[in-house]
Amino acid sequence: MEKWLFQSIWIAMFGFFKEFRPEDPYITQYLTNPPMNFTTEEIVQEIYPVATYTCVMLTVIVFLITDYLRYKPIVILNAVSSVMAQLLLIFTRTITSMKVMEVFYGTMTACEVAYYTYIYSKVEKKHYKIVSSHMKMACLIGRLVSALIAQVLIDYSILTVPQLNYMTLGGGLCSLLWAFGLPSVKSSLYFHQNPERTYIGETSRVNVFDTRTVCQRLWFDFYTAYSNPYVLQWCIWWSLGTCFYSQFMCYIQTLWQQIYDDGTDLQITDNGYVEAVYTIISTLGVYLVGIIAVPGWWLIGVLTFSQAILLFKMAQDHLLSHAYVGYIIFGTFYHVMSTVANCEVAKNIPEDSYALVFGVNMFVSLILQTFMTIIINSPIGLELTIRTQFYVYSGCCLIIGVLYLIKATVTTYKSQMKTTITVSTNH
Repeated sequence: MEKWLFQSIWIAMFGFFKEFRPEDPYITQYLTNPPMNFTTEEIVQEIYPVATYTCVMLTVIVFLITDYLRYKPIVILNAVSSVMAQLLLIFTRTITSMKVMEVFYGTMTACEVAYYTYIYSKVEKKHYKIVSSHMKMACLIGRLVSALIAQVLIDYSILTVPQLNYMTLGGGLCSLLWAFGLPSVKSSLYFHQNPERTYIGETSRVNVFDTRTVCQRLWFDFYTAYSNPYVLQWCIWWSLGTCFYSQFMCYIQTLWQQIYDDGTDLQITDNGYVEAVYTIISTLGVYLVGIIAVPGWWLIGVLTFSQAILLFKMAQDHLLSHAYVGYIIFGTFYHVMSTVANCEVAKNIPEDSYALVFGVNMFVSLILQTFMTIIINSPIGLELTIRTQFYVYSGCCLIIGVLYLIKATVTTYKSQMKTTITVSTNH
């Protein structure tokens, strides 16, 4: 086996372990029932928002520290945060301890940038595409396996929902042990560069810490990417789309719980099956969009508009089966659109700036998500009910979908006009 392939698989295995979280499909159910017994309002307004606030405060810092410390320590911190969050879930019962748990969960999320950019420091650029797919597929497989195992164990009464926490803790411990065995990194994108890359006429030096030079490199990559109008438009959608997807994923279980409490057609313990189906269909959707040529702006406009309709329907639905289907479709649409957006951005920026652009887009998304959380969920905001929240998300997606449909229409019209003029000139 070639060295780069072995390293890719080795790092991808960490992604599998970190996503092996059988408790995740049932986390709201766990928090609202014995032994936790928190109210839905406490979960939505006080507990869940803490992770968002933590993540937005740490993202930029973690990105820079990741590069300076050369990835591995931050990957280890990701695993440590996961373990600490799970220990608090298992052994503590107060709302304060749950807020601390969310701090660790937010730290874990912020540290994921290290996992997704680690491999770029270990392989040549020609392998970037295939190793990126390894990273993504490992995480998806981890989610799929954990969801299926959780559902089977619940259905056959082998474990209860609270006991699934111990399996999630096991996955976290495995990821921690695996992280210590990851290969070390000698160079990074900014602070410890190889000498081949040149910025504004100056050759970088390896392992020389020069704040001014690093800032120049960061600004060069930032300006190169975001001064391109085409890249900027895709980055805007990515940040907005990811913001609403993150809000959706954070609070969808609360909506399910509300629908279940109101009386519905299914048992809420079917969450594991739904997560498994969602993962499989999303993976197929991402695969298909990678091999089928699609008009990007139209795809974004139509699917975002469709997401708005799905959110509106789920906000007023009283059938859990409909909400489950809506969850699967909404998530699949997001993964398809984000894959297209990532490809379009990647084709139009220098390869070495992937991590920076990814980090900036994520940071903007988190800022937007923080503002939404403060306005919608927090005690100083509107404190909207869960169904009203989904009406708000629906309206936001509707506006974005309409704007990108207008963009698609204008782009198509200009392209047709250009073709018509070219044909007329040739004749």
